[in-house]
Amino acid sequence: MSVILLIGARGSGKTAVGSVLATLLGRPLVDLDEAALALTGLERVSDVFEQAGEHAWRQAEAAALEDAIRTPRAIIATGGGVPCVDPPRVVLQRARGEGGVTTVWLRCTPEVLAARLAVDLGDRPSLTGGDPVQESVGVAESRASLYAAAADLEVDGDGSIAEVAEAIAAVIA
Repeated sequence: MSVILLIGARGSGKTAVGSVLATLLGRPLVDLDEAALALTGLERVSDVFEQAGEHAWRQAEAAALEDAIRTPRAIIATGGGVPCVDPPRVVLQRARGEGGVTTVWLRCTPEVLAARLAVDLGDRPSLTGGDPVQESVGVAESRASLYAAAADLEVDGDGSIAEVAEAIAAVIA
């Protein structure tokens, strides 16, 4: 069985769906944000952006992704920029080319993303300095073609966490 990478915009539910999916399939979950943070020695993604810059975060994200992909049968909840920004995009492309990785895009409507982010923005640093909810929705829309290109499977992410996880499990299992 291959490693499953969950990709999608901020607020699409990658970590929450990944947790339920890992339980359903009896697989380990790797939260890529947590793994990358462990490599930086900092506590929050926004701390990395503020203290070392976005490039340092992307380097840590790429290194963490390299490690995570080697975890047998892992469900990997990636960061929203993984399929869009180098160097993590390069790691993802290489892994897909080598096989053994199935990439699942949790595709959500802008309305659902905005509603979710308005409730819980989490530790998501601003990429533009603008309103974080509107920024995230705009970034998601601008990245849609990149998510589509990186996806082996596209799943409607607008449902509940359990519904989305069950939909993925039904196709993967």
